[in-house]
Amino acid sequence: MDINIATLAGHLAFGLIAFSFLVKDILWLRLLSILASLFSVFYNYFIPANPMWLAINWNIIFVLVNVYHVAVIIYEKRSVDMSPKFKELYETMFKELTPVEFLKITNVAKWIKYETPEPIIKQNKPVNDLILIYNGTVDVIVDRKKVAELKDGQFVGEMSFITEKPATATCVVKHNTECLVWPQEKFKDLLKRNPSLYFTIQSLLTQEVSSKLVTSSKSND
Repeated sequence: MDINIATLAGHLAFGLIAFSFLVKDILWLRLLSILASLFSVFYNYFIPANPMWLAINWNIIFVLVNVYHVAVIIYEKRSVDMSPKFKELYETMFKELTPVEFLKITNVAKWIKYETPEPIIKQNKPVNDLILIYNGTVDVIVDRKKVAELKDGQFVGEMSFITEKPATATCVVKHNTECLVWPQEKFKDLLKRNPSLYFTIQSLLTQEVSSKLVTSSKSND
Protein backbone atom coordinates (compact mmCIF):
# COMPACT_ATOMS: atom_id res chain seq x y z
CA MET A 1 0.00 0.00 0.00
CA ASP A 2 1.35 3.42 -0.98
CA ILE A 3 2.18 5.19 2.29
CA ASN A 4 0.96 8.52 0.85
CA ILE A 5 -2.55 7.12 0.35
CA ALA A 6 -2.62 5.76 3.91
CA THR A 7 -1.33 9.10 5.26
CA LEU A 8 -4.03 10.91 3.28
CA ALA A 9 -6.61 8.62 4.92
CA GLY A 10 -5.26 9.69 8.32
CA HIS A 11 -5.56 13.37 7.43
CA LEU A 12 -9.09 12.80 6.14
CA ALA A 13 -10.05 11.02 9.38
CA PHE A 14 -8.95 13.95 11.56
CA GLY A 15 -10.23 16.52 9.05
CA LEU A 16 -13.69 14.99 9.09
CA ILE A 17 -13.69 14.93 12.89
CA ALA A 18 -12.76 18.62 12.93
CA PHE A 19 -15.42 19.45 10.33
CA SER A 20 -18.07 17.56 12.33
CA PHE A 21 -17.68 20.15 15.11
CA LEU A 22 -19.30 22.67 12.73
CA VAL A 23 -22.25 20.44 11.84
CA LYS A 24 -25.51 20.97 13.74
CA ASP A 25 -27.66 18.35 12.04
CA ILE A 26 -27.30 15.14 14.06
CA LEU A 27 -27.77 12.88 11.00
CA TRP A 28 -24.89 14.50 9.10
CA LEU A 29 -22.81 14.51 12.27
CA ARG A 30 -23.16 10.74 12.63
CA LEU A 31 -22.50 10.14 8.92
CA LEU A 32 -19.30 12.18 9.15
CA SER A 33 -18.31 10.24 12.27
CA ILE A 34 -18.78 6.95 10.41
CA LEU A 35 -16.64 8.15 7.52
CA ALA A 36 -13.94 9.46 9.86
CA SER A 37 -13.82 6.13 11.73
CA LEU A 38 -13.50 4.18 8.47
CA PHE A 39 -10.57 6.35 7.35
CA SER A 40 -9.04 5.89 10.80
CA VAL A 41 -9.33 2.09 10.46
CA PHE A 42 -7.60 2.30 7.08
CA TYR A 43 -4.81 4.49 8.49
CA ASN A 44 -4.18 2.38 11.61
CA TYR A 45 -4.02 -0.80 9.57
CA PHE A 46 -1.52 0.31 6.91
CA ILE A 47 0.70 3.02 8.44
CA PRO A 48 2.20 1.29 11.53
CA ALA A 49 4.67 -1.55 11.13
CA ASN A 50 1.95 -3.77 12.57
CA PRO A 51 -1.80 -2.97 12.54
CA MET A 52 -2.91 -1.07 15.65
CA TRP A 53 -5.77 -3.37 16.57
CA LEU A 54 -6.77 -1.42 19.66
CA ALA A 55 -7.54 1.70 17.61
CA ILE A 56 -9.00 -0.35 14.75
CA ASN A 57 -11.38 -2.29 16.97
CA TRP A 58 -12.59 0.80 18.81
CA ASN A 59 -13.23 2.61 15.54
CA ILE A 60 -15.23 -0.36 14.27
CA ILE A 61 -17.33 -0.16 17.45
CA PHE A 62 -17.86 3.59 16.81
CA VAL A 63 -18.99 2.78 13.26
CA LEU A 64 -21.50 0.19 14.47
CA VAL A 65 -22.92 2.51 17.15
CA ASN A 66 -23.32 5.36 14.68
CA VAL A 67 -24.86 3.11 12.02
CA TYR A 68 -27.47 2.07 14.58
CA HIS A 69 -28.29 5.68 15.45
CA VAL A 70 -28.44 6.68 11.78
CA ALA A 71 -30.99 3.91 11.23
CA VAL A 72 -33.03 5.20 14.21
CA ILE A 73 -32.91 8.79 12.89
CA ILE A 74 -34.03 7.74 9.41
CA TYR A 75 -36.81 5.65 10.95
CA GLU A 76 -38.02 8.60 13.03
CA LYS A 77 -37.94 10.95 10.02
CA ARG A 78 -40.34 8.77 8.07
CA SER A 79 -43.71 10.29 7.32
CA VAL A 80 -46.63 9.36 9.58
CA ASP A 81 -50.36 9.74 9.16
CA MET A 82 -51.75 12.74 11.05
CA SER A 83 -55.20 14.18 11.52
CA PRO A 84 -55.70 17.65 9.97
CA LYS A 85 -55.43 19.32 13.41
CA PHE A 86 -52.21 17.52 14.33
CA LYS A 87 -50.76 18.22 10.88
CA GLU A 88 -51.46 21.94 11.30
CA LEU A 89 -49.82 22.01 14.73
CA TYR A 90 -46.80 20.05 13.50
CA GLU A 91 -46.21 22.33 10.50
CA THR A 92 -46.68 25.56 12.45
CA MET A 93 -45.24 24.87 15.92
CA PHE A 94 -43.38 21.58 16.14
CA LYS A 95 -41.28 21.52 12.95
CA GLU A 96 -38.12 20.99 15.02
CA LEU A 97 -39.40 17.52 15.97
CA THR A 98 -39.35 14.52 13.68
CA PRO A 99 -42.81 13.19 12.73
CA VAL A 100 -42.28 10.20 15.03
CA GLU A 101 -41.26 12.44 17.95
CA PHE A 102 -44.38 14.54 17.38
CA LEU A 103 -46.44 11.36 17.35
CA LYS A 104 -44.92 10.40 20.71
CA ILE A 105 -45.93 13.65 22.41
CA THR A 106 -49.45 13.65 20.94
CA ASN A 107 -50.01 10.10 22.18
CA VAL A 108 -49.89 11.34 25.78
CA ALA A 109 -52.11 14.37 25.09
CA LYS A 110 -55.88 14.76 24.81
CA TRP A 111 -58.26 17.25 23.23
CA ILE A 112 -60.41 19.23 25.68
CA LYS A 113 -63.02 21.94 24.99
CA TYR A 114 -63.41 24.71 27.55
CA GLU A 115 -66.45 26.99 27.64
CA THR A 116 -66.86 30.63 28.69
CA PRO A 117 -66.20 31.68 31.49
CA GLU A 118 -64.47 28.51 32.71
CA PRO A 119 -61.13 29.00 34.50
CA ILE A 120 -58.40 26.78 33.02
CA ILE A 121 -55.89 27.42 35.79
CA LYS A 122 -56.12 29.49 38.97
CA GLN A 123 -53.57 31.86 40.48
CA ASN A 124 -51.51 30.37 43.34
CA LYS A 125 -52.98 26.92 42.72
CA PRO A 126 -51.02 23.85 41.49
CA VAL A 127 -51.05 23.30 37.73
CA ASN A 128 -51.50 19.69 36.68
CA ASP A 129 -51.49 20.13 32.90
CA LEU A 130 -49.59 21.81 30.11
CA ILE A 131 -52.18 23.30 27.76
CA LEU A 132 -51.87 24.48 24.15
CA ILE A 133 -54.65 26.65 22.76
CA TYR A 134 -55.69 25.30 19.37
CA ASN A 135 -58.69 27.51 18.78
CA GLY A 136 -60.14 30.19 21.06
CA THR A 137 -59.28 33.05 23.39
CA VAL A 138 -58.18 33.03 27.03
CA ASP A 139 -57.84 36.00 29.40
CA VAL A 140 -54.88 36.13 31.76
CA ILE A 141 -55.81 37.68 35.11
CA VAL A 142 -53.45 38.61 37.94
CA ASP A 143 -54.96 39.79 41.22
CA ARG A 144 -58.35 40.27 39.50
CA LYS A 145 -56.81 42.47 36.80
CA LYS A 146 -56.61 41.37 33.15
CA VAL A 147 -53.00 41.60 32.03
CA ALA A 148 -52.98 39.69 28.74
CA GLU A 149 -54.98 37.68 26.26
CA LEU A 150 -53.90 34.32 24.87
CA LYS A 151 -54.89 33.04 21.44
CA ASP A 152 -54.32 30.16 19.04
CA GLY A 153 -50.86 28.57 19.27
CA GLN A 154 -50.06 29.82 22.77
CA PHE A 155 -49.47 27.76 25.89
CA VAL A 156 -51.21 27.94 29.25
CA GLY A 157 -49.31 26.73 32.32
CA GLU A 158 -45.89 26.56 30.67
CA MET A 159 -44.25 28.55 33.49
CA SER A 160 -45.49 26.06 36.09
CA PHE A 161 -44.42 23.19 33.83
CA ILE A 162 -40.86 24.55 33.79
CA THR A 163 -40.60 25.73 37.41
CA GLU A 164 -42.95 23.19 39.04
CA LYS A 165 -44.46 26.06 41.05
CA PRO A 166 -48.12 27.16 41.40
CA ALA A 167 -49.76 29.31 38.74
CA THR A 168 -48.76 32.97 38.70
CA ALA A 169 -52.07 33.97 37.09
CA THR A 170 -55.65 32.85 36.55
CA CYS A 171 -56.54 31.96 32.97
CA VAL A 172 -60.23 32.27 32.10
CA VAL A 173 -61.89 31.26 28.82
CA LYS A 174 -63.07 34.37 26.98
CA HIS A 175 -64.43 32.58 23.90
CA ASN A 176 -65.11 28.84 23.76
CA THR A 177 -61.70 27.24 23.39
CA GLU A 178 -60.38 23.90 22.16
CA CYS A 179 -57.02 22.88 23.61
CA LEU A 180 -54.48 20.10 23.40
CA VAL A 181 -53.73 19.07 26.97
CA TRP A 182 -50.74 17.14 28.35
CA PRO A 183 -50.90 15.79 31.91
CA GLN A 184 -47.68 17.15 33.42
CA GLU A 185 -46.56 13.93 35.08
CA LYS A 186 -47.02 11.76 31.99
CA PHE A 187 -45.43 14.33 29.70
CA LYS A 188 -42.38 14.77 31.92
CA ASP A 189 -41.90 11.00 32.16
CA LEU A 190 -41.91 10.83 28.35
CA LEU A 191 -39.39 13.66 28.07
CA LYS A 192 -37.07 12.06 30.64
CA ARG A 193 -36.94 8.94 28.47
CA ASN A 194 -36.18 11.00 25.35
CA PRO A 195 -33.39 13.53 26.04
CA SER A 196 -33.37 15.11 22.55
CA LEU A 197 -37.14 15.55 22.77
CA TYR A 198 -36.75 17.08 26.23
CA PHE A 199 -34.37 19.78 25.02
CA THR A 200 -36.55 20.66 22.03
CA ILE A 201 -39.73 21.01 24.12
CA GLN A 202 -37.85 22.89 26.86
CA SER A 203 -36.54 25.34 24.26
CA LEU A 204 -40.03 25.83 22.81
CA LEU A 205 -41.55 26.56 26.23
CA THR A 206 -38.68 28.85 27.24
CA GLN A 207 -39.20 30.89 24.08
CA GLU A 208 -42.92 31.10 24.90
CA VAL A 209 -42.18 32.37 28.42
CA SER A 210 -39.66 34.92 27.10
CA SER A 211 -42.12 36.17 24.49
CA LYS A 212 -44.84 36.66 27.11
CA LEU A 213 -42.44 38.49 29.42
CA VAL A 214 -41.43 40.86 26.62
CA THR A 215 -45.08 41.50 25.73
CA SER A 216 -45.96 42.08 29.36
CA SER A 217 -43.06 44.51 29.76
CA LYS A 218 -44.13 46.52 26.72
CA SER A 219 -47.73 46.70 27.91
CA ASN A 220 -46.57 48.07 31.27
CA ASP A 221 -44.41 50.80 29.71
